[in-house]
Amino acid sequence: YDPSRGASFAAFDMIYRAAQHWLFPIIVELCRGQYLLGAAGAIGAAQLFDLSILTAMERSLASQLIIVPFLYYPVFFTFTGVMQGLTFEEGLDRAKQNFVPLMKRNLLFWIPVQYVQFCYIPTELQIPFLSCAGLAWTFILSIMAGSAKKYSSDEPEHDTYCVIGTESECVIPEEELFPPVMFDDFNESDLSNAQLKVSQEEATSTTSIKEKEVI
Repeated sequence: YDPSRGASFAAFDMIYRAAQHWLFPIIVELCRGQYLLGAAGAIGAAQLFDLSILTAMERSLASQLIIVPFLYYPVFFTFTGVMQGLTFEEGLDRAKQNFVPLMKRNLLFWIPVQYVQFCYIPTELQIPFLSCAGLAWTFILSIMAGSAKKYSSDEPEHDTYCVIGTESECVIPEEELFPPVMFDDFNESDLSNAQLKVSQEEATSTTSIKEKEVI
């Protein structure tokens, strides 16, 4: 368990959940389905969609395509990077490597969740509903971009634990591949004595077998 990592996630999540109380009323006020309805009308398909469905989808897209890429992730990478001890350059490198994969999963996870939120959940219960969904999302976020150690010049480039030595990205130092063997007190006379003892034991064993066969 990394205390700085856990603290950075807890602090960020609390700040962002508080910000949602201010952001969502703005989205609700500005997005009433008029933009998607206009787009559908432009292709002659306005009569195919219910306004409430278009409103929920429009608010979901506004949240995921405006707030998330331009506010949520910049604050996330900056805030958690600073709390985990990254420099600006290290934090920027972390954001570059993780933004696109995270954004893809973000859209797959949150567009359906927020569609349900805006379409079916009463306004006063939307933040509690998002907090429950956010718990599951925090696990995904932590797995994909939670640790900042591999981006820090003060930490090893990997933090994979080597149990059997075949794990992905597992690196075992050469000096740890085999247990150390002490040769300081070892010499040729010891080797000769050991070989002589083994030969004597083999000869004794062979003699005993022959005697038993004669009997």
